[in-house]
Amino acid sequence: MKHSLLFITLATSTRKNYSRIATTGMSFSSAKGMHPLSDAIQKHFDRLRSNKRELLLLDGGTGEELFRRGVPDDRKIWSATAVVNEQYHQVLIDVHRSFVNAGSDAITSNSYSITPGVGFSYDSIAKHVATAGKIARESLSSGSEDCDATSRKTSPHAGGPLVFGSLGPLVESYRPDKIMEHMDGIKVYSMMTKSLSPFVDCFLAETMSSFEESSQAVEAVGNLSLDYQRPLIVSYTLHGDGSVRSGESVTRAIQRLLDFATLQKVQLLGVMFNCAEPEAITRAFEQIHSNDKVRNLLDDKGIILGAYANRLTSIYSDWTLEGSEEAQPMRKDLSPQQYFDEFISTWVRDLGVQMVGGCCGITPEHISYMHSHLFLD
Repeated sequence: MKHSLLFITLATSTRKNYSRIATTGMSFSSAKGMHPLSDAIQKHFDRLRSNKRELLLLDGGTGEELFRRGVPDDRKIWSATAVVNEQYHQVLIDVHRSFVNAGSDAITSNSYSITPGVGFSYDSIAKHVATAGKIARESLSSGSEDCDATSRKTSPHAGGPLVFGSLGPLVESYRPDKIMEHMDGIKVYSMMTKSLSPFVDCFLAETMSSFEESSQAVEAVGNLSLDYQRPLIVSYTLHGDGSVRSGESVTRAIQRLLDFATLQKVQLLGVMFNCAEPEAITRAFEQIHSNDKVRNLLDDKGIILGAYANRLTSIYSDWTLEGSEEAQPMRKDLSPQQYFDEFISTWVRDLGVQMVGGCCGITPEHISYMHSHLFLD
């Protein structure tokens, strides 16, 4: 199935000179030996690069939205419950559709927590990750009466959204000290990407806590045969000061990431920050924005910046899913309006961000509010 993307224009109220570097006009046409990009993602990222006022609206926090709709959180396999247990597949489909109907131009497969770290065997990872990818793709079926042009917050020329294939941390989130050995991590990510590949437009290595963790996903994607290759977006989680959770500065991590992706011949489309406090994400973007070398490097390579913060209270450095008896409390000061007014609008208007959405606790209502205030209908 061929999917086209909505190209949205910033509303008049936010049309300003964004202090962004000029585009180079470089296309994302596939390099020799690389799998060609899907028409939808090719056109969309070309459009993002050629017009800095255009955005890609992401989805919100799938896991927390599943729990809000009655899927049990056992504090073991987390959101994977909705994939492993067929009785919750329809709830997962409904969650994906709710974000699309709110205006999301990309949804992310619910494969984040299908990992060895929570007890899945290699064979079961391959099986369940494929199921997550298939559910995400099928939730966008044009025949769905719940996910079509009449219910979506889009313009008339819009087509179906993209599917990003989630590659989460393999052991624990937020813990750079608890990642797999390099070759072991590559092996798992290779298996996950092969399982996701038939269903996704792009791989998303998200909540990466260090360059080393992200490098395992990058190398796994680079090692794929042509039939399985897809482009990649990498997203880091942050400390409160805006550094990567390993202590690396975001500028240093980005430079290393871009160099390594080039070495591995991986089509890196974007760098994002996620599952961190929005204040930390602002600090990270400010560090990037004030570093001419990094900004020029991002521009030369055609890398799009993005962010999707969580609504959780602060995560301690020794946090583990296994050791948490209950869900992390939600902040009470990040309503849809507050998240947009205090963070999203600043990222887009002043800091060069073109992909925005939300992570844990960011609901379809948040996405709908972003859509209504960022984009012309």
